[in-house]
Amino acid sequence: MDIEAYEMALQTAQKISFAYEDLFGDTSKRKVFGAIFDRFLLPVDPAGSMEPYDAIIALWRHSPDEYDQMVRELEKFSLI
Repeated sequence: MDIEAYEMALQTAQKISFAYEDLFGDTSKRKVFGAIFDRFLLPVDPAGSMEPYDAIIALWRHSPDEYDQMVRELEKFSLI
């Protein structure tokens, strides 16, 4: 495992988690987060029982291309 890539994934997951918490009060942004999380995180956490941070890391480990796509979409909607 590439330590630098792992560190970057951890930092990005934390950034996404913090942004989600910070923007939770904004209903429209929460809906966009929800749609993106449903599409990308439910496959790695079907029960929805993981914290977003943990599910994001699981996505990175199991499907790095999907992880990259999720990050691009979050950036596209100015959520991170």
